[in-house]
Amino acid sequence: MKRLNNLYYSKRIKELLAELQTAGTTLVVAPMGYGKTLAVQYFLQEQERCGKKVLRQSIYGAGAEAFWQGVCHSWQNTELGAALLQQSLPADANAKTLVLELFRQLLPQEPVYWFIDDLHLLESSEAIDFLFALSKAGFADLHLLLVSRGQIFDGNRLLELGRKVFCLDKHDLALQRDELAEYSSRCGLQLTAQQLDALHEACEGWFSVTYLNFLNYDRYQRFCLDTGSVYEMIANVLLRPLPSEQQRLLLLMGQPEEFTPEQVAYAYGTSCRESVGRLLECNAFIIRLANGRLRCHHMLKQATRHAFGLLPEAEQQMYFRRLGQWYAQQKEYEEALDWLYRGRDFDGLLAAVQQLRDWSMHPQHRQHLFDWLCECPPEILWQYPQAVLIIMRRMFSLNMVPEMLQVKEWYVTALERNTALSQRERDNYYGELEVILSFLAFNSITGMSEHHRRAYKLLSGAPQTLSKQGIWTFGAPSVLGLYLRTGCSLRQTVEDMQECMPPYYLLSGWHGAGAAELTEAEALLLQGRIDEMDMPLQKAYYQAEKHGQECITICCDFLEMQRDLFRGVYSSKAEAYSRHQWQLQPWKQSMLLNSADMCAGFYYALLGKPEYIPSWLTDGNGQQPSVLYPARPCRNYISAQCLLAQGQYTELLVRWSDWEQECRPYSNFLCLLYLQVQRAAAFAGRGDVTSCRASLKQALAMAEADKLVLPLAQNIALLRPYLEQEAQGEYSAAAAAALHLGQQMEAGRGQIMSARFAEAGLQELTEQELQIAQLAAARHTNREIAQRLSLSEGTIKQYLNKIFAKLQIDAAAKNKRHQLERFFSNS
Repeated sequence: MKRLNNLYYSKRIKELLAELQTAGTTLVVAPMGYGKTLAVQYFLQEQERCGKKVLRQSIYGAGAEAFWQGVCHSWQNTELGAALLQQSLPADANAKTLVLELFRQLLPQEPVYWFIDDLHLLESSEAIDFLFALSKAGFADLHLLLVSRGQIFDGNRLLELGRKVFCLDKHDLALQRDELAEYSSRCGLQLTAQQLDALHEACEGWFSVTYLNFLNYDRYQRFCLDTGSVYEMIANVLLRPLPSEQQRLLLLMGQPEEFTPEQVAYAYGTSCRESVGRLLECNAFIIRLANGRLRCHHMLKQATRHAFGLLPEAEQQMYFRRLGQWYAQQKEYEEALDWLYRGRDFDGLLAAVQQLRDWSMHPQHRQHLFDWLCECPPEILWQYPQAVLIIMRRMFSLNMVPEMLQVKEWYVTALERNTALSQRERDNYYGELEVILSFLAFNSITGMSEHHRRAYKLLSGAPQTLSKQGIWTFGAPSVLGLYLRTGCSLRQTVEDMQECMPPYYLLSGWHGAGAAELTEAEALLLQGRIDEMDMPLQKAYYQAEKHGQECITICCDFLEMQRDLFRGVYSSKAEAYSRHQWQLQPWKQSMLLNSADMCAGFYYALLGKPEYIPSWLTDGNGQQPSVLYPARPCRNYISAQCLLAQGQYTELLVRWSDWEQECRPYSNFLCLLYLQVQRAAAFAGRGDVTSCRASLKQALAMAEADKLVLPLAQNIALLRPYLEQEAQGEYSAAAAAALHLGQQMEAGRGQIMSARFAEAGLQELTEQELQIAQLAAARHTNREIAQRLSLSEGTIKQYLNKIFAKLQIDAAAKNKRHQLERFFSNS
């Protein structure tokens, strides 16, 4: 009796697969048809029989989002899975660190085999980077099994992984001559040695082609050794010999990525369970998955899809429509969308969209959003205002603003034409529209508030378009960096925030709580009114922590770090941020790690400790962490301050135009002011006096009306002589105030440096430098020191400049020797 669909695993293959039990990561890389998936599945079934935990994930699309959805689905019903759902695919170092920490803390305390199939279909470098980081981490109980037709990790990464990775390729999987003989015997075929030699030479151990030849030999008593295309072989052996009904059923099986017999029967439209059963029994290219569904092998899938494309268009649309209706009946609404669109079932499509209130969206749907509405007959569109609203929401998040405004007109028409809506329902829809339109008014506080107030009056409940869990600051550590739009508007901005945020709190359930108080505190800090900012800052802390607004708490920390520089108090929060002690924080979004990095980077730049600055803030290599577009101007001025601290003046000037341009779309006035000050400081660092004076005048002109002297004071080390000149000129008040505030900051910074870093700084001095430093700290003059050490005064001056540089004491400061004295008193 012939058993052609029997699976065959030789003793050699079984021994190779046994190595997977101890490997942290296994890479199985071979062309299609070599039995990669079947071999790994065989191994995993053996592990499941032993009670081991097995997770499976198949790649069906190229996109990063679909990959991450698959990751979360693989780990569902575990504590780790719940945590991963709150993240997105890590696209930068901070996000990667967070996700790896979640794996470290939440991995089940038992061996877990995680199988990811068909990675060659994945076109996301972020996904591959994540898998490499996971492999490199080498968690003891996690075994990654990665299968692909092409290379997964390049040679350098394989070298870096070393013994942490085990590799199988097509030479390992290919049938050897003796294995071919055993395989044919187990299938019940009686082949001569000559036939086996010819088959082995023609197939070269290619498992799938060998199987097709077995089928063909059983039917026609000959092999297909001369066929140029494996797809033509599949058509000749598996498709064309079938009766008409079974041909159609096989074509339908090849359309979805996964299917069930019931789904295929539903799409075909008649009772055909027996025919489906016979197909499944006689075709080893149809694979049963662990979730109970079935899947066609890629070679069979491509052959059937080619044949399906030759059917009449009306027949194709009928089958697509039925497949979409099946998914909708199973409440797999997102999967239904594309099938319904291809089947021209717009009623079904919009009804499915209405079920997707928290739609994460498959990447392939993005290009179709506008097409769906454009091609939908108006009389159908009018019946689904909720669907149109959801699509508009997605369009804004994808920055499809022109299309969104066009859809807005259709939305309003849909509301007016839909006579089935009650007045309350109509008001709710209009209220949701106001919430969406408020996003277009960013960063006009009053403009956004007008929409929020109208929405609050219209809505009978909480809006579906707002989430308290969203990051109100977009990841920026400065509220006024986002919302101060023009000069001479600081007081009005603070008042607008105080007036407009309470109605927004009512609408959104306290999203952004503490922002109004934070704006007042930041305004006072910018004006150098250090002692007055304490009360509003503490109020902001209280509101943010009470309502779980972690992004506002980070903004409070940003202000506190800057304030404490003036008071000579070292920031333990900055230290925790810079050391990535974020696991102490209840942060769920990796974007907040980037916010924390920006806070720490800016603080250490001002403190003069550039070695503590996160590298991504100054790299400029295009691999920076993801920062939402509205927050990029804040990131840019923070990066500029970090470059100044590192002495990279030319690099700052090279990037300056791009940074300045990014402030224009939302009129980020405070960020522009910082960049103008930093440009002047960079020119000063390069010794370009003329350019420095020109940029400084522009900065003073911007700062004077609202007395925004903080950015100038924070750059006192480079700008002091120029500010002293300007204190006698047109902008004397602003320049004088900046000098006074800058001296306070230098004094506070000196206290921190001498108290916190004294011992480490003194250890950098040579024996001669240390002797001179001690004499200078004891208030000996340069002449006295020179006479005592038999050196010239000029030499002593040069030594002192080196000492001040090593101890990071501003050589232009007036209290240098007092700071030097504190170094020795604190060491």
